[in-house]
Amino acid sequence: MAQVRDGNLVEFGVGVFNDQDGSLVMQSPEMKIFRDGRVLVVDSSGAWQARIDGHRLENLERDLLRSPLLHASRYIEFARRKPMPHGGGLSYIRFRDGTDEVLVATPGIPLDREWKAIIDRIKAERPPTLMSFRPQQLRFYVFSWPDFGEKIEWPFTATMPLAGRDDSVSTNDPAVIAFIIDHTYNSKIPRAPIEDNGKLYQFSVESAPGWMDPPTTQAQLEALWRNSANRGRGSGAQDGNLIEYGMGGFADGGHGLMLYPPEVKVYADGRIVFADKDGYWRGALEPKRLERLKNDLAKNALLAKTQILPVRNGGVISMHGGMAYIRYRDGDDEKIVAVLSHPRRGPYPRLLDRIRQEIPSTYSRFRPKEITFRLYPGSTWVAPVTWPFASIPLHDHSGSITIADPAAIAFVIDHSFGGFSWLQTNVSENGSNYEIILESSPGWYEPEILASTLEDLRLTSN
Repeated sequence: MAQVRDGNLVEFGVGVFNDQDGSLVMQSPEMKIFRDGRVLVVDSSGAWQARIDGHRLENLERDLLRSPLLHASRYIEFARRKPMPHGGGLSYIRFRDGTDEVLVATPGIPLDREWKAIIDRIKAERPPTLMSFRPQQLRFYVFSWPDFGEKIEWPFTATMPLAGRDDSVSTNDPAVIAFIIDHTYNSKIPRAPIEDNGKLYQFSVESAPGWMDPPTTQAQLEALWRNSANRGRGSGAQDGNLIEYGMGGFADGGHGLMLYPPEVKVYADGRIVFADKDGYWRGALEPKRLERLKNDLAKNALLAKTQILPVRNGGVISMHGGMAYIRYRDGDDEKIVAVLSHPRRGPYPRLLDRIRQEIPSTYSRFRPKEITFRLYPGSTWVAPVTWPFASIPLHDHSGSITIADPAAIAFVIDHSFGGFSWLQTNVSENGSNYEIILESSPGWYEPEILASTLEDLRLTSN
């Protein structure tokens, strides 16, 4: 790998794959600490800079040297990870620079204890006071951007028009740098379009010399990945899935896919979870039936690749449009076949019928081990039931709530019903009504990554 001398003590971040050949698109480092004490932080709230003193730098380097994971550059695959959206990607930690540099890469978002301990140790040095990131020089790309709501006028038309910018642009103008940084990192998603001479644009930061150089890190990570034996991509949830199918609907306006829990999910070890009008159930396939199903799925041409199928005169999936899908296997071996309306005949409904044949005649109530849900005030469609768990208060919660109490989980699942495109339970606590909207359940219902994959399919099919 190239020996880069940039004064780096440690940095970490991610790059995402944008094609099957393994080309990465690097994001700015989530945190980068220099030997001179400078600190760069890029998070959901924006891009920031600060400083720490020499004593803290010495302690940090000493602690990182104790980690066996940072003794040599390598590509490593951990047993457990979270998937990255879209086509997967790599997480990395870069320790020191030049001839002493160590670069460690792994697919997806690792859940390994040692990796997390390193990240937590670096984050512990985040200064309490941060200033807006203002490098002396910035390189960025300009690209066309759709019309999302209110437009922002580009104030530098006379000195730096945006039209015709096919390559990266370099600037040391403090006002331009501040504008681009604030509208790249410090703004909401979807970002407001930047208007210049009647056309709409947006920016992608390439590098900030002296602060960060994602293209160089990209080349190093791609080399590590291509020289590895496994080349995992970090895509797809690792949930032991053999085959599942389900569907979801788009929000008003056709954006944002919301998925129900899968209607039927068969695991590679023979477990099956399925839904009917009375609730969610679990059972098991006999070994011979499981092997026959695996053989049939392996020979099914529909499951040979991830794809979206064209459908003519299909049935409507949801009020504002939606997607149905069949998901085969998991992790990097995952294949997804999706449709934008229900096919009435052909290989897709035949495959659904083949999966439905495995629903057992003997089953019991399904009880996931953990669920995460979000609360909304009020209730719709169904009268609320009293929330009986004083040990799990619902009031004063504004974010997500994760519970592992078996009785509370059973209560939520057993009283749930299909909302617009989600699983909902209406409850009442101390005179206040709430809608419990299920967000996820590890190993069964993890819609965030799957929904983004399906939306990618939809966009690339147009």
